[in-house]
Amino acid sequence: MHPLRAALAIGTGLFFIVLTAFAVRHVELVSGQYLSTGVPPLPAFAGLLFLSVLRPVALRYAPRLAPTRAEILLAYVTMCVGVVLCGLYHVRALLPELVALQFWGRAGGPLGGLAEYLPAWLAPHDADAARRYYVGSASGSVPWELWLVPLLAWTGFIVCLFLTLLCAMLLVQRQWVRAEKLSFPLLTLPLALTANDWSGYGPTQSRRSLFLLGFGIAFLFNAVNILHSLFPAFPAPGFSRPLLTGPVDGPWTALRPVRMYCTLETIGLGYFVPLEVTFSAWFFYVLNRLVAMWGLANGYEWPGFPFTQEQSGGGYLAIGLILLWGLRPSLTESFRRSFFGPGTGRQVAEGAPAPEPGVWIGLLLGAAGVLGFCHLAGFSLRLAAPFFGILGLFVLTYARIRAETGMPFMYVFPEGLPKELVLDFASAPRALEWGGTRGMVLFSTFNWLSRFHHSQEMAAYQIDSLKLGEEGKIPRRTLILGLFLGLVVGLVAAYWAHLGAYYTHGSNLIASAGGFGEYRERMARQDYQQTAAILTHPPFPSGAKQAGVIVGFVVAAALAGLRRVWIGCPLHPLGYLIANATGDTSTSWFPMLLAWLAKFLILKAGGLSLYRRAMPVFLGLTIGHFFIGGIFWPFFALLLSKEAANAYHLLFGE
Repeated sequence: MHPLRAALAIGTGLFFIVLTAFAVRHVELVSGQYLSTGVPPLPAFAGLLFLSVLRPVALRYAPRLAPTRAEILLAYVTMCVGVVLCGLYHVRALLPELVALQFWGRAGGPLGGLAEYLPAWLAPHDADAARRYYVGSASGSVPWELWLVPLLAWTGFIVCLFLTLLCAMLLVQRQWVRAEKLSFPLLTLPLALTANDWSGYGPTQSRRSLFLLGFGIAFLFNAVNILHSLFPAFPAPGFSRPLLTGPVDGPWTALRPVRMYCTLETIGLGYFVPLEVTFSAWFFYVLNRLVAMWGLANGYEWPGFPFTQEQSGGGYLAIGLILLWGLRPSLTESFRRSFFGPGTGRQVAEGAPAPEPGVWIGLLLGAAGVLGFCHLAGFSLRLAAPFFGILGLFVLTYARIRAETGMPFMYVFPEGLPKELVLDFASAPRALEWGGTRGMVLFSTFNWLSRFHHSQEMAAYQIDSLKLGEEGKIPRRTLILGLFLGLVVGLVAAYWAHLGAYYTHGSNLIASAGGFGEYRERMARQDYQQTAAILTHPPFPSGAKQAGVIVGFVVAAALAGLRRVWIGCPLHPLGYLIANATGDTSTSWFPMLLAWLAKFLILKAGGLSLYRRAMPVFLGLTIGHFFIGGIFWPFFALLLSKEAANAYHLLFGE
């Protein structure tokens, strides 16, 4: 790839990141209409679609200016990394951790005085700056002089974390991408959009008709729901319905949280997910609701029973350890060859890991930077080390879920469990003994990494990018440069968008807060309130939750072992994790059931041949829903009225 063309591709990606930040600042945060969500993120998909449509036009009228497939994919991976930082769970989750104590502790109470444990370089301490962050001001001016040092410090931390994750993904790339040849189902979309032709999907006329059929279903579905939103008397299927309506009591209350979501992008992309994963994703969710009913019928009324998120957390640990064990030969050989060579007279086996000393050094330097940041802040390494160790296992498992299953959801992990696992198994009194008051306060400050999925999502898009780099023959250094530039520009753009909006409208008064206070801010406040409670009355671990974690660990490990001895086993441990990740409620189980049923019937009817020929229907369904519901309508509605825009908007990827 020519350096100038690579620079243009990366620059295009950076342009879309800045454009996304502008839309987040002036539309998403102000109106509450989400534009930055989705898996893949909507703005990145929009950029990919624009470049893919532009390419044949440019090939006809200006062939030398037409972007190649590799250049479009390079722009896309740059966009993915930067765009998500402007979204719901990254910078938007970090910022309230830095001001919550200064605002809510200003009048004393449980949080009073805790802000003094945050170093001056870690968070702004000016009381008026914190107040204006929450309630806004007439001028809307951001006190950048107070935010500059904390933002630079956190940028350094995030870059170190990103480097650590990227080096880890580079080390697993050979095993997952080249040796195991994982399918990366989610990448079917960008690879199909940038493909030179779709001849593998059947004759031209049939695949065009099938694509238009899927696109037409998405158009009709969105059009009917839009009309219903504008004219409530107009009948429409809607996006979700409760499984049970009306009053229920007794064991049936376990089914009260169950809703049937009809998310077309999940059905469309779910068609490319392995059958055993889609089956497990709905089967184990239904099973956990039946277990909850059994528990209520037999008098087990413990809050949280059957502790599905704890089960998922235990499963995440088990699968993370199993993955590490499976990677052991590859990582050991890579490390040995990187620093000690192949050995005297030793023949290098075909396909052996290439020497990558730079990757190993980057991994160690990144990890040292992350832990060094914690140490300088006063976050005791006795707490930080197990916390980031558990988080690392969660990241590895999340990346594997993305690579092997391609589930189009952000929340396929049990939120908050990395921190809770430390407190449950080390005990809160011991954690307090290890870290002291400062350590516990900072534990809450860093909990945005546990409650939300910044690290997991970064790793997932990194492993996706490495796969796309191989498919598009993008030079590794060029790809890594695009990822890092996307990270830095995305961070700066996200800082500008969020602080600008909050200091103008107030983070708890802005329309995107929904009138209940900004969600990420409420979570930050709860984290600090939990810490304040621990400081005064340290609770002892919950045996029931510990049991849930152990059960999840054993079940996930057993399922992984079962798949080794039973070829064709319909149960998958990753599906078990996904089914239990969000607890009693799940947005994925019903669309996964529909995707599984459609794929199962198609394979039964016509085998792999019919499966491939039906792909355009599901690509059309996905592309149509993303385009109409996520791109066309939000911007067209703003031209009509704010009320029209708010009447119908979707939250993709949840």
